[in-house]
Amino acid sequence: MNYYLAEQIAKDRLNEARALAAQARLLGLAPAAPDPLRVALGLALIRVGRSLAGQAAKSAAGPRRATV
Repeated sequence: MNYYLAEQIAKDRLNEARALAAQARLLGLAPAAPDPLRVALGLALIRVGRSLAGQAAKSAAGPRRATV
């Protein structure tokens, strides 16, 4: 392989890596977007449902024995 070509390929890859690193730094500085309303509402409804179910839902999940 030509040394000049290998050097150019290495420089190109290094420039691409630097550009990707700069983009990653910029994304790291950006504030995180909050969850959409539908996600927050869905999670809240799941929490409410679990709290309303309480112990009855946990004990019903266990195995039952058939009695004759």
